[in-house]
Amino acid sequence: MSQSTTVTPFEVGVMSAVVGAGVGYALAPRKYNLEQLLTIEPDVFEKSISKKDLRKATDAQKIAYNAISDARDAIIKASKSNTAETKLMELMKSPDLDSAYRSIKGFLPKARAQSAVVLGIIGGAVGTIARMVYNQKKA
Repeated sequence: MSQSTTVTPFEVGVMSAVVGAGVGYALAPRKYNLEQLLTIEPDVFEKSISKKDLRKATDAQKIAYNAISDARDAIIKASKSNTAETKLMELMKSPDLDSAYRSIKGFLPKARAQSAVVLGIIGGAVGTIARMVYNQKKA
């Protein structure tokens, strides 16, 4: 007498999502550091510090946010003349920018949580699709 169990595409998708979320959480940094914050894509930067949180910020935190935004703009301008790396190194040594980063660090979302969600969704979708394709080929 043989026993067999079937696994639905949904179950495979859920397990893939859980595994993907675990991998995303484990591999991601805790929070963006100053260098990452200065060099991430503009849309990611805008999403990393929500406008709602910024409205609740103190004046010093708003000034710090503006200082980091200005530094990002300086790096973008320097990249047009191929001196972005030099500008980045110069800015990384700036004590004012370092204190600005520490001032707004609390507003930064945890990069681990974002990575876990993204890889979880991707893993779930890939697992579900793979199982559906496997079932189609088997039938």
